[in-house]
Amino acid sequence: MKKNSILLLLIICSALYSKAQLPQTKSVFGRLYTVEDGLLQVPPKEKYAKVADSLDKNLEKNQNDTVSLFNRALIYYAYNQMLAAPYQRTKGTLENMTRAKELIEKAIRTGMNDFRAKQLRAQIYSELCFRFTGDESWMFNKVQFASRKKLFESYKLLANRYFDELAAQDKNNAYEYKKRKVDFIYNH
Repeated sequence: MKKNSILLLLIICSALYSKAQLPQTKSVFGRLYTVEDGLLQVPPKEKYAKVADSLDKNLEKNQNDTVSLFNRALIYYAYNQMLAAPYQRTKGTLENMTRAKELIEKAIRTGMNDFRAKQLRAQIYSELCFRFTGDESWMFNKVQFASRKKLFESYKLLANRYFDELAAQDKNNAYEYKKRKVDFIYNH
């Protein structure tokens, strides 16, 4: 009886643990995707809520844990990218992508050399640029527009620089990186 109880407890714990795994990634034609059930898609939000909380707690204890920084940035990216929130002005997406940018920059600055981190960084900057394409003249005053345009231009410059760096490092996908460079302009 006691052996059956222990076995049942182990099965339950392993099932719970397997549901709290980090999202897997896959690079396809130089683009980093999250993999959900074998498909390249946006993972269900509720599936990684506990993982995100755990990563946040871990980062409170160890702010320089590059793996946690990368994984938390990846989760922010997965739920705030164009595929997950196609309307540019979706509430919270710009703020969350900005947080993802801060996390991935810190991971790379702290010494993370994983090529996926560099891919994620370029994609985050590209997504940040996309978030500004929904700006219209009635939404902001002149000062706000000037501030947002400056931010957009700096993100565009960095996104394009990072895509160029990726193209130089990953010759097999150089065309794909060059094709994804940000070419739109900020206007209202």
